[in-house]
Amino acid sequence: MTVYRWVYYWDGEKQDRLRDVGILPDGTLHNPHGYADNIVRTAVLEADARCHKRRSDAAKKAAKTRARRQEKKTHAVAQRIIANDKTGPRSHRVICGKGLGDPLSIERGIGSECCQAVLNIIERAKGQAADAAAPH
Repeated sequence: MTVYRWVYYWDGEKQDRLRDVGILPDGTLHNPHGYADNIVRTAVLEADARCHKRRSDAAKKAAKTRARRQEKKTHAVAQRIIANDKTGPRSHRVICGKGLGDPLSIERGIGSECCQAVLNIIERAKGQAADAAAPH
């Protein structure tokens, strides 16, 4: 656990600021100012819960951002391929930046995981172009 420089404790009516408190790894309290043990333990556990929630929310937001960026890159690569622009040879994947080792992937510049997503986008684009060209 963490030793906090300060944490807030709400007892329902008033708010107190507890300085230099925490719960040590062995479960004992770090409480040099002599606050009531139950108050320190409650305040620290609540602070830990808030910290965990903040980090969890940030990780979820980051995952969404990464997925959105990868989708944009996948669409950009598909558009380059449709325009007959080469994406390889490369030593690292053009979409996610990971290293490439397979000779076919190096030539394409696209890893095997992302290749299917790019192909799906190309197929959809070809289908839409065929639908637009068809007489109604």
